Amino acid sequence: MSLTALFVLCRFAHFASLMQIFGLSVFCSLLAPAGFSAMLLRKNQTLMMWSGAVAAVTSVGMLSIQAMLMGNGWSDGLNLNVWLLVLTTTFGEVWRWHLLLTAALMLLTAALMLVLLMDWLSVRNLLVFLCSLGLLLSQALIGHAAMHDGMLGLVHRLNHMVHLLSAAYWFGCLLPLLACMYYTRKPELRPFAIATLIRFSTWGHAAVALVILTGIVNTAIVLQRWPTELTSLYQCLLVIKILLVGIMAAVAVYNRYRLVPLMGKDSGHTERRFVLMTWIEWGLALLVLLLVSLFATLAPR
Repeated sequence: MSLTALFVLCRFAHFASLMQIFGLSVFCSLLAPAGFSAMLLRKNQTLMMWSGAVAAVTSVGMLSIQAMLMGNGWSDGLNLNVWLLVLTTTFGEVWRWHLLLTAALMLLTAALMLVLLMDWLSVRNLLVFLCSLGLLLSQALIGHAAMHDGMLGLVHRLNHMVHLLSAAYWFGCLLPLLACMYYTRKPELRPFAIATLIRFSTWGHAAVALVILTGIVNTAIVLQRWPTELTSLYQCLLVIKILLVGIMAAVAVYNRYRLVPLMGKDSGHTERRFVLMTWIEWGLALLVLLLVSLFATLAPR
């Protein structure tokens, strides 16, 4: 495997894990009513823990791969001198703080397996939310989002921050959404689960709209034209990404306005269709993240 391919896969896993943690912390604490929040956190504790571990490993992995690319290849992957040199670059200045936040995030996500007190869970999840928020925002300070200076550069970074957070909400909330569906079948917990799902749907409309709007702005700033030059690999992949996001939005609309109203009439069959469509939406989101990770290795032209 080439270093470029390894970087793409590592960046993909890093993005996916960070967005998953962000979505879990938002869904389980900010959307769920008090009391029900701790129950959702416990149900998703394994996903949270493994996402934290993947984020930590890939954070170090991306630094190691950068050292290989800057140095003499695979032999410099564990060369601390090259690592220190990488940390003096523009990427490295951001990544120092990224590594610190990732370490804190890993400790916090692992703490859920050790401490089960309800008060501690709420505090821990707030800290997890803040760490994942900082880690996602830091991604707007490197790569193509940092290609401009001055006012245009500031607008680009801020726009990309909103794009990352809205995308993280959309992708990261899908798996806890499926977990929450389980509680709609329990009469004593159904009102809490329904309230959580309604809040997710309300904010989900805004998240989908922001993903599309900020994506258009990002394209306008980076390319300064519509991606119509299909001889460019970057633009071809961008068109594919746009199509995938469009399909995701269509699936989300179908779930919300077609399947949800039918759940009271034929709840079993409709719920199975809803779960299937949500898994399809999640799979499409992974493909989008893979494309985004590939974009980082291509010149935007």
